[in-house]
Amino acid sequence: MLKQKIAQNFLISIVGRVTASALGLVSFAFITRGLGLEGFGDYSIIFAFLYIFSVFADFGLYNILTREISKPDADEKSIIANAFIARTILLILFLGISLLIVFFTPYSFQAKIGVLVAVPGIAFLSLSQVLMGVFQKHLKTLIPALADISARVIQLALVFYLYKTHAGLQYFVLAFVFGSAFNFAIIYYFARKYTKLRFHLARLSKIKAILKESWPLAVSSVLVLIYFKGDTIILSLLKPSEDVGIYNVAYRILENIIFFPAMFVGLVMPLLSNYFVLDINKFKSVFQKTFDFLVVVGIPLAVGGIYLAPQIMNIISGSGFEQSSEPFQVLMFAMIFIFFGSLFGNAIIAIHKQKEVMYVYGAAAIFNILGNLYFIWKYSYLGAAWMTAATEIFVSFLMFLIIYKTIGYLPDLRVFSKAILGSLCMYFVLLVFPSQSFLILFPLGIAVYFVFMYLTKGITKEDIIELLRSIKVKS
Repeated sequence: MLKQKIAQNFLISIVGRVTASALGLVSFAFITRGLGLEGFGDYSIIFAFLYIFSVFADFGLYNILTREISKPDADEKSIIANAFIARTILLILFLGISLLIVFFTPYSFQAKIGVLVAVPGIAFLSLSQVLMGVFQKHLKTLIPALADISARVIQLALVFYLYKTHAGLQYFVLAFVFGSAFNFAIIYYFARKYTKLRFHLARLSKIKAILKESWPLAVSSVLVLIYFKGDTIILSLLKPSEDVGIYNVAYRILENIIFFPAMFVGLVMPLLSNYFVLDINKFKSVFQKTFDFLVVVGIPLAVGGIYLAPQIMNIISGSGFEQSSEPFQVLMFAMIFIFFGSLFGNAIIAIHKQKEVMYVYGAAAIFNILGNLYFIWKYSYLGAAWMTAATEIFVSFLMFLIIYKTIGYLPDLRVFSKAILGSLCMYFVLLVFPSQSFLILFPLGIAVYFVFMYLTKGITKEDIIELLRSIKVKS
């Protein structure tokens, strides 16, 4: 029953995220068309810059909250309230620092004002995220899914109006702020069903205890930030806004995709944390099934994305962004290892090895910064894309070594092998097919891959039946 509820909540999350992502991509299409290459470059710089300070404010609180409230006899209300209040204090501190620093950067005046405008939206987004652990714990993902969709609808309506009226950069940023505020209002309202989010002095000692526990994750998050967003920051400092725009069109699509493995692993995280304490064999079983799922979805998605990159860029961003297809192809390759990293990173938290992973992220940050300084200087956005791929491979490998060293487990690679063969089969069918229309190639690729996986038992009849049954289960 628990497995079915997890599957059902994952389906709700998938449907919600697909809908929200579709709305987000439509908004994105209007933003790129409304702002043009240089304007979109400034738009990307604004959010890349603020992302740095939002990660500082994160301080690992979301992962600690998810882990702690999943434990037996956890004081859920107190944990949630303390984490939320700690996040609020950190946001005030670090976003305030961002407003002081931005005016010393070489960015355009429009970008600097955009940072000022965007700060409230980043705060609302961060506060919504820390409360997501509540809904994951209680397997009530419908609420955040509806909140996200509603916010995206509001943002899309605003962006479409701004596009039609030829509005400037700051108004497009404001559309993001309004959408984030609406999303937070819904999440906050329903989260209060599970806790009282009030501040009082008695909480200070508990908040200090949470921060003491989460600081290794905070350091890891900052190091992840360096190699996850450092490329955009270095690109913005070394190259013109147009190059930032070309790279970030490709990167934005990647960000929409990689939310899915993070979301799925987030739903599995309570099981990993619980089984590591109670039953290591069940931990390994959940790890294997999650690994297989990520492989079955991630590999064909990457291969299909590489082949269809020019068509995807044309649909998403329109004319003027054709060069984005090259970094997008490289990022699709990197995506496979980002999928693996989502599982490995959460598994490391579940087995209480978050301090060890700091060294992994530290080494990755140094590797990424040094590589980006050279390759971005020489190859611009293509250098940034290849460094992203190299860093994700590096990080995934080292994180897996930590897991193997701790529990001595190697995942079965039979499904992995079948997914690679199925994806290659799909690629060659697309390559030789007479029509090269995206509307034909996309469903054809899915059909070819699914048939191959079904015939080779990479996807079994039992998997399909269980998936269909889970839809009927009421939460």
